[in-house]
Amino acid sequence: MKELDALVALSTVSHLGSVKIRLLVKYFGSAIAAMAASSTEIQQLPGFGPKITAGLEAMRNSDTWKKELELAERMHVKLIPWTSPEYPKRLLEIDDYPILLYVRGEIKSKDSQAIAIVGTRHPTIYGLEMAEKLACDLASSSFTIVSGLARGIDTAAHRGALRNGRTIAVIGSGLADIYPAENKGLADEIAQNGALISEFSMRTPPDRQNFPQRNRIVSGLSLGTLLVEAPIKSGAMSTMERAKDHKRKRYALPGRADGEQFRGNHALIKQGVQLIENAQDIANSFDFLFQNIKDDRIIYTKKLSLEKEEEELLKILPSEEMTLEEISRRTVLPIAKLNVLLMSLILKKAIKEYPGKIYKKVFCHNG
Repeated sequence: MKELDALVALSTVSHLGSVKIRLLVKYFGSAIAAMAASSTEIQQLPGFGPKITAGLEAMRNSDTWKKELELAERMHVKLIPWTSPEYPKRLLEIDDYPILLYVRGEIKSKDSQAIAIVGTRHPTIYGLEMAEKLACDLASSSFTIVSGLARGIDTAAHRGALRNGRTIAVIGSGLADIYPAENKGLADEIAQNGALISEFSMRTPPDRQNFPQRNRIVSGLSLGTLLVEAPIKSGAMSTMERAKDHKRKRYALPGRADGEQFRGNHALIKQGVQLIENAQDIANSFDFLFQNIKDDRIIYTKKLSLEKEEEELLKILPSEEMTLEEISRRTVLPIAKLNVLLMSLILKKAIKEYPGKIYKKVFCHNG
């Protein structure tokens, strides 16, 4: 048995988390030695009761860990222990770092310059737009975007980052059980342009208790964490709390004063968390690392092949959402003509259409 094999085997034992596994390895000198230790020896350690020793005994009599290694190899998942030079150095700075990471894709040295973007699974249109734009702008300025692959803000952040750079998704299940299922395609894209990371064994289901545990990795991998949109009670707020514990920078986007969806943001801003309006505000706090972010509002039309009428319409449109009727009043164009132009701009990805015939400019495009 190799040391990595022993770590995988230990990680399959119930009630034995990363802190206790590190304690075992330190006490016995290696994971292999911990595997060979008797129940009597292990129970002498504080916090190691009969449940853990029973789990260790069951693991020794099972080939589950071997199947784990086989499945990881079949799915091109790399296992990185905390002792490996490939393990993210920034993650080692937190107290309860995982002893083992399952990685699909590649973690690069430049991923140490990362920003986490988090928020609610039930965002407003404004929240989705801002998450995608902020991620896109930050990625274009060499930040790796870290998020949790959840519905809503996480998904928008990953998609925005993929337009112009790298992103890392830290999931609360095993890599053989991607959650939510509708993001499996997105997960494949991320694996090609970043990494999917989990500390859970390959077939671990997305249980509720896994997600707060996942959140510490999202924060731990990052220089700072940005809250795009979240109510007071939410997983995103717990990630912001972990960022505070980790002594990382924290940012919050302001929202509507009367909206429950932004109560978490406003509470944090009142506590002194930095209010940001754009990606440049974040970049400015790392001016020793990054160049200024280009203003896409000036250059984005150059990246699109627009007809003259389309370009003129785009110049008229403000940055906020507008209904078809509002656009018609502003442009004084017949509805039939306007519909044709809007459809063309949607196909060219210059604007987005939302339910109820609501339209909004897209500012971030592939370079």
